[in-house]
Amino acid sequence: MRLLDEYLELGVVAMARAAEEGWFGGHYGAALLAGNFMSREHDLPEHVKDGIERTCESYRALKPAWFAPLEQDEIADPGLLEHVVAGLAENVKELRTSGHGLALGVMAVKALRERPDLIRPSIVAGLVKLLKATTVDRPNRYWGIEDYAAVTVEQIEGIPAYEKVNEMAKHTFEELQAVYPNRVIDGQRYFFEGEVTHSVTHAQALSELSRFGYNDMVQAGIRNHRVQMYLNRQRPDIILEDEVKEPAFNQIFSPKYWKKTYRDPHALKLPYAALDLLKQLTEEERPEAEKNLCKILTITE
Repeated sequence: MRLLDEYLELGVVAMARAAEEGWFGGHYGAALLAGNFMSREHDLPEHVKDGIERTCESYRALKPAWFAPLEQDEIADPGLLEHVVAGLAENVKELRTSGHGLALGVMAVKALRERPDLIRPSIVAGLVKLLKATTVDRPNRYWGIEDYAAVTVEQIEGIPAYEKVNEMAKHTFEELQAVYPNRVIDGQRYFFEGEVTHSVTHAQALSELSRFGYNDMVQAGIRNHRVQMYLNRQRPDIILEDEVKEPAFNQIFSPKYWKKTYRDPHALKLPYAALDLLKQLTEEERPEAEKNLCKILTITE
């Protein structure tokens, strides 16, 4: 038995507990979930499994209280899962926090669907709190946009409409042709690479929701994703010189990537999302899409 096998329970519990400190902390539990799901859904080389465990154990050491064992006397109630699903529904009403409500919440729902014994009042309460927090964001998140909540689908130019999950996946990977590092400009930090990463995790969450059968949420979410793609393209010319033109490696399983221990939880969440989303592409499309995805992995810390 590997540490990876423990990460489903540890991950969802940590996500729920992190809500007390804000929604961003949910990334650490989600990273453990990503590692667990990857290990069971893909034929991972041993060096990838080792890399996942090394980074996940660093997160556990960083926030040990979040990953402490559950109290054993709390009774599960599978009916409470609907409260978490309702939190997802709130997150598809409009784009907020780059789709983090779905990227985090769908992973939690996936874990709880598999482990109904974990659908306990304390866990559900934490997840509901986390999902509510992801609906609140600063309006000037994107370069040159005063209030991104005012941007509608009707205003989008240059991005064709798409309604199907496979079309969304195709457009998501096409945007990875141009990757620019995050940067502070006039005292404001802009997540030029981060927002592109979020478009992948957001799209994968919608793909997962489609498999769960939540089609109304998927259609609403795809419209939000298209708005996100437009917003991600907003960038100043001064960052063009920083473009990551070639990745350091071409495959997600590259030993060059997995030999490191990462501070950023997206270091596990992005490969998990990408590996799943790549299945929506044709075999001919996948190599180029994976290579471009590796541009982001190349600058991940």
